[in-house]
Amino acid sequence: MTNSDANTRVLVTRPAGQSDRLVDVLADAGIASSCLPMLSLDIVTEASKCERIKKQLQQLDRQDFAIFISSNAVKYTAEFLEQDNQLKWPSTLPCIPIGGATAQAICDLGWPLDKNVSDGSEGLAAYGSEKLLEQLGQRDVSGKRISIFRGEGGRELLAKNLSARGAIVDYCEMYQRQHPNYSSEAIKSALGVTDNKVDDKLAAILFASGETLDNFCRHIERDQLQVVLESVPVIVPSERIQVLAAAYGFKKIHIAVNASAEGFLQVIKEQVIR
Repeated sequence: MTNSDANTRVLVTRPAGQSDRLVDVLADAGIASSCLPMLSLDIVTEASKCERIKKQLQQLDRQDFAIFISSNAVKYTAEFLEQDNQLKWPSTLPCIPIGGATAQAICDLGWPLDKNVSDGSEGLAAYGSEKLLEQLGQRDVSGKRISIFRGEGGRELLAKNLSARGAIVDYCEMYQRQHPNYSSEAIKSALGVTDNKVDDKLAAILFASGETLDNFCRHIERDQLQVVLESVPVIVPSERIQVLAAAYGFKKIHIAVNASAEGFLQVIKEQVIR
């Protein structure tokens, strides 16, 4: 398959509003894409939750460092701070990002990265929760106050590990996740499925998280499309999500160095579209 065929495309499953840069990077490389968001994100608006967030942000100067689970966590934290001119990010509070896109989002805001973890955003490009725990395992976190910025209902791996080692961990949940629900017709149209066959112009499906993969597979299981799609290449950002994709029955799974636009593009160019 060559990228000289203008009809060849990849399917992007990032949340609406979060896929723009990925689509642009792919387009600049001559790769067409279409979007089927498998997750939607919204800033927390419930009054009681907002009040709790405000109290947490008011105490940031007491924290030893902050961990951001995603670039969305950075985005919504910045938006919350902008809503109150009495709140701002402490200039001395180091940030530890998961993933290169998250690191870049922090740098764009001028917030400090933790130099004990990395010397810059590029050094964090391949980090997931497991890799970050390896790095933090070299540090004494006993008694350290750590804020973890994330969406509601995220994974517990980091907090459990850090708490077990004596850290005082506090979640600051900045946004809510919703799982879009598509009709069978919408799913088949996005995939180009007709007569129980997938469009041969669909070069790959991109999943930036296990949650987007889960919701996608919920739809295709409902519509009995597992066998139809099992040979379509999928691209994921970690070994953990690779295992999940394999459990769902996908046969051609490629791992990107991270969930950034550049990470996906590299795999598409080197392993999918040649």
